[in-house]
Amino acid sequence: MKSKNSARIGILVACTRSLSYMAFSPVIASIAEAFPETDVSLIQMIMTLPSLLFIVFSPLAGKLAQFVRKKTLVILSLLLYLAGGIFPFFFHSNIWLILTGSVIMGCGSGMLMPVINSIICDYFDDAERGQLMGFNATFVALGAMFFSFISGQLSRLGWHYSFLCFLLLIPVLLVVIKCLPDGIIFSGGTASKSGFQFSPYIAFLFVIGIIYFTMQNAFNTNSSIYISEMGIGGADTASSATMCNTLGGIVGGLCFGFLAAKTKRQIETVALAMSGAGFLLCFFLPSLIPILLGGAMVGFGFAVFNAAGTYLLSKSLKPENNAFTASIYMAAINLGAALSPMVVNPVSDIFGGTTAMRFLVTGIVIALCALVSVPANLSCKK
Repeated sequence: MKSKNSARIGILVACTRSLSYMAFSPVIASIAEAFPETDVSLIQMIMTLPSLLFIVFSPLAGKLAQFVRKKTLVILSLLLYLAGGIFPFFFHSNIWLILTGSVIMGCGSGMLMPVINSIICDYFDDAERGQLMGFNATFVALGAMFFSFISGQLSRLGWHYSFLCFLLLIPVLLVVIKCLPDGIIFSGGTASKSGFQFSPYIAFLFVIGIIYFTMQNAFNTNSSIYISEMGIGGADTASSATMCNTLGGIVGGLCFGFLAAKTKRQIETVALAMSGAGFLLCFFLPSLIPILLGGAMVGFGFAVFNAAGTYLLSKSLKPENNAFTASIYMAAINLGAALSPMVVNPVSDIFGGTTAMRFLVTGIVIALCALVSVPANLSCKK
């Protein structure tokens, strides 16, 4: 295979693409203004459709990884993201055309992270694996921050110009082609026997992951609308909130190895507590600085939780079952992310229906999950 340093570069650069759809976040409010007759939940689906299609393509990628080079799947994923991201720049006369771009992106969304995590498990031992998965979370956040920042700046020319930021995927693609290793295809009948692995501990990771992703995605889909409603600013200000969110993710990813060593299975509890506190801060202090700080806390918790879920899962799986089981896990949690507006918005409507209420509801639910996770993690066995 390629050298480990080269492999690390390919893996980390590929990860910058994972949340590139965050580029949509700063312009959600602008798109809503452009299509005032369109339901806000439908507009928010611009961001959540990639997660919804993840549900189909992640298990598919997990199965294909048993027979097809994992590097090939990553390259295909990047090409689909590039095509889907650029599509709405040229075709944006109605909301359905913009959603078509999200669908194209979604076709590639499920192919990246499960395959990347499988490549890490193929070539890196437990200590290196934990460190690299933490760095993965950092580079995911770096990519999200960069894409959202460029999107916010391009939106000054017109909201549809923000989609040009996806041209940044071209250099990412070139680095991946050069540096990413092929990945291991299990032979001698092992691949045919590999599949979904189940245990009570794995079930716990699935349930808590689905709930968390359903709740936390409310920040991505509501931050620009919340800032607009509060009269704090427009798309460029919203991009600052998204940047703080991803900066928190960068710090969370860098701290993951240290936190995992200190907190063991309670690493997810730490992530939940931080995210819940961030949402509640945004609700109780609805001004710019607290929203930026709250967004950073949510981002920190997301990065730690995202790395923790796949890391703990990889420690519980047989190597031949890792790619497929991890792909099912990621499909499940992304189902939560995709359904976020359809869950969070109706529940919040019961208590008033404002954007601020969505932050309160998500903060309370995530905080309750943190409390439940303490005894659950203590009782779960490998």
